[in-house]
Amino acid sequence: MQTKIIYILLFSSLFFANTACDDTIDDIIPDVPVNIEFNLKEPQFNNLSVVMGAVKIDGYGYRNNGVIVFRLSDSEILAFDATCPNHIDINASVNLDANGSGTATCPHCGTVYYLVNYGYPKNGYPLKRYQVLRSGDYVRVYN
Repeated sequence: MQTKIIYILLFSSLFFANTACDDTIDDIIPDVPVNIEFNLKEPQFNNLSVVMGAVKIDGYGYRNNGVIVFRLSDSEILAFDATCPNHIDINASVNLDANGSGTATCPHCGTVYYLVNYGYPKNGYPLKRYQVLRSGDYVRVYN
């Protein structure tokens, strides 16, 4: 009798562990190969020399909508696909807002994405993130 109870408890705990809530959000934006390398000293990346600075690199990411690179702190740089997760069917690319605001806005739906909050909007899905490797002034954005 005790072994049956043990098996039932063991099975129940395994079942609930596998069906527990998952905090990850599935990416809305499909995966595409991204591999961008640049030097922070290049003139087109001057905005990344300050915290809250951002640049949009066109021609990469999903449907070539661009990749947004954002300087969160002295030591952390983030990268996001510029495709609005609300409009992947119409190929909508978010635009960076005024320099230093740490936000990007979709021109079609008006959704504001907070880069300082890792690309999350007030409501809805976040921008797709890419990995960033930094070594001195050298930066690589990839997936």
